[in-house]
Amino acid sequence: MGRPKKYRIVEYLLKPTDFKPNRKTNGYVELTIDELEAIRLADLENMYQEDAAHVMGVSRQTFGRIVKSAHMKIADAVVNTKEIKIGKDETCRDVKLIKCPSCGKIWRVPIDYNKLRCPECHAKNVEVIKINDNEGEK
Repeated sequence: MGRPKKYRIVEYLLKPTDFKPNRKTNGYVELTIDELEAIRLADLENMYQEDAAHVMGVSRQTFGRIVKSAHMKIADAVVNTKEIKIGKDETCRDVKLIKCPSCGKIWRVPIDYNKLRCPECHAKNVEVIKINDNEGEK
């Protein structure tokens, strides 16, 4: 039996969504919320993998695997005219909003997540500022 999946910090929680081509599709690919966050950090925010891995709370190697998987799925969908489903089979996460008084960073973690340390400055004096369900916005 393998190790349990480590929780990844996702700053932007999106509701499940679909992207469909204008013509007939040849199936679909499923992109996880973690993969979407990796794409956002690497491609949209233009972060280095090591920095993005810190933000997500994973190793650089794990971040590389996540972003590679996302790139392959997106390329498959674009080249082979497939629909992209994002976060369809993921359970909604009940989250709490955490703020670091040292650097001001705000991020979300699951309600039962107890490893409270700032991913930016690594301070341990973080505080819960809001407990929310997945319906809240950024």
